[in-house]
Amino acid sequence: MTTASVHKRASITTRVWLDIALFVGYVLLSAPQTTGIPFHEYFTVVFIPIFIAHIVLDWSWISRVFRPSDRKRPAETRFNRSFDIVLFVGMVVVIYSGFMVSESILPDFGIDPNASSFWAGLHDAGGNLLILLVGVHVAMHWPWIKRNIGRIRPKSADA
Repeated sequence: MTTASVHKRASITTRVWLDIALFVGYVLLSAPQTTGIPFHEYFTVVFIPIFIAHIVLDWSWISRVFRPSDRKRPAETRFNRSFDIVLFVGMVVVIYSGFMVSESILPDFGIDPNASSFWAGLHDAGGNLLILLVGVHVAMHWPWIKRNIGRIRPKSADA
């Protein structure tokens, strides 16, 4: 195995595990009525760096599809790029509005978020929309997920 292939395998392994953590974290954050508001808010602080790492590790794809090109991009790539922008903006809006309606984390630090019904409504509606968007995002990338989970699975000694 060459150094380049080891590096690529480690990168794929890291990306797959990070994506699994991101998805599990997102599922936990999507159920504040089950986990409770304090967990929901504090876990968001853990979730944000995982979300940022997901973007950073996929930066080569991002820079490639946003690079000006004389060649017309395939429709699937253009749609995926546009969809990912909507998903990113939605995630930022939901996270920001969540801080604006904080009932636990900001008050624990002596900060009154001065919540309004606007921010609460935006957070609730945006959170519900994100469930659909994340589901579509996972479905769109399912071939990559399936292929790379297969690559990182330990090989059995019998094979």
